[in-house]
Amino acid sequence: MTSSNIPNFVTPFKRIVLHFPDNQAYGLRSIDDSFPVTPELQQELIAICNEPLIYNRLFRARLQGQPYGLENSTYFTSWAQEGWRKNSWFVFLVLDPLGHAVAAVDIKSNNIDEAEIGYWASTQSRGIMTNTVITLCESARTAGYRRLYALVAPDNAQSSSVVRRAGFTSAGK
Repeated sequence: MTSSNIPNFVTPFKRIVLHFPDNQAYGLRSIDDSFPVTPELQQELIAICNEPLIYNRLFRARLQGQPYGLENSTYFTSWAQEGWRKNSWFVFLVLDPLGHAVAAVDIKSNNIDEAEIGYWASTQSRGIMTNTVITLCESARTAGYRRLYALVAPDNAQSSSVVRRAGFTSAGK
């Protein structure tokens, strides 16, 4: 691929995302090599990924019912940084006003013609994901992406609402 066929994000990537409905400024931040992966961050990720809603949807089957642990969190952050190094996939964290991780969102490939996004957010941070997805899409367009899509399970009403509010249209049932 030539450089015009791959996205062009500037790192470290930092954007403000407003929390709904109080308009508190949260941060959207690339998990690239400059991002400080601390023991506190690892524990925040572990706690969020073990929240029943996230764990049951994303990790229960994958981890065969075992809790999401330090090895999973360590893998996630190193995998995220690898994506940025390779300019192949792009993982971002949402940080609350105190700098604590509350959500994650990613673009799963560097295919600028069409790429999937994914996301999860702590139940303690309701109201952050729609604006996060909107900010991600705007930033992705600036970086060169032409089309983004999200695969949402039919029974995931919250996620369906996020993408609908962010301007995505349904391509199927």
